[in-house]
Amino acid sequence: MIALLKHSAGSGNVALSELPIPEPGSGEVCIRVMACGICGTDIHILMDDSYPVRPPVILGHELAGVIAKVGEGVTEWAQGARVVSETYYKTCGTCAYCKTGRRNLCGERLSIGSGVNGAMAEYVVVPAANLHAIPAGVGFAEASLTEPLACCIQAVFEKADLSPGDTVILTGPGPIGLLCLQAALQFDCRCIVVGTPKDEERLKLAKSLGAELTLRTDDADLLEKIAALEGGPLTAFECSGAGAAVELCLTALRKGGRYVQVGLSAAPVPVDTTRLALRELTMGGTFAQKTEWWDKSVRLIKHRKVNLSPIVSHTYPLVDWEKAFANVIAGEGLKHVLLP
Repeated sequence: MIALLKHSAGSGNVALSELPIPEPGSGEVCIRVMACGICGTDIHILMDDSYPVRPPVILGHELAGVIAKVGEGVTEWAQGARVVSETYYKTCGTCAYCKTGRRNLCGERLSIGSGVNGAMAEYVVVPAANLHAIPAGVGFAEASLTEPLACCIQAVFEKADLSPGDTVILTGPGPIGLLCLQAALQFDCRCIVVGTPKDEERLKLAKSLGAELTLRTDDADLLEKIAALEGGPLTAFECSGAGAAVELCLTALRKGGRYVQVGLSAAPVPVDTTRLALRELTMGGTFAQKTEWWDKSVRLIKHRKVNLSPIVSHTYPLVDWEKAFANVIAGEGLKHVLLP
């Protein structure tokens, strides 16, 4: 099969390779990959700037596909089923995090696409326990967004303690920001979305998805416009990883507000901790997702509570991966999906 392999450490060192089709072990399935989204972490792995990776390894973890073969002991799934998969290939199962349902924080966690072979390939092997059925009527490219949606559902449903009518600010109107927006709207929140001048089309989409106010970072009196909505936001979701966006969120929050870091930064970002204390701000982060948020995401997709179609802006055959990655880095469109 053809696969996109990070063959050694360092910036770059990614290429298409011919590899054997993997065989599922006991309790595993082999999936024929129909779609695999390009995530920001894939870009970090390509550049080798901030995300842990164990080369040689096939990239990709946002997958949707069809079960091609089931391993020994798998009885709940059959060949031909349309599925998405959680990303953890292995966790220890015995640490305090695993025992309390927080496998995303397990120190021995290995995830597809970074720790073990991932889904930017014609086939991928995952544990059968990781699978979720794709709801009827949902295409593979849309379904591949289940994984980033689950990340956003965890950020919004678990980390923020939202209530109906709360004012929320979201910075970075890319795929993660727009999914967090739709998650916050499940609470009937009033949402402000802020982007840069190059995000004009993304901000228009945010407005059409339900944002009450969209602003650009070059808007005159930006902070005053944010504060005019109910005295400013009570909760901030920073989805870009940009230092300027971190500063904007912390400045715009009301006293006693909550800040959730969702996007990953390529380099450390300084934070004024005195401001956190004097204004009694609560600052935290979110990483990956737990199974319960996969279940919630699939239900939201099934009942059309989130709109994934406009977020998928580009699809490519796997052989065009370089063009796809370049477009992601350049900020073209929204979600870019490989179709192995």
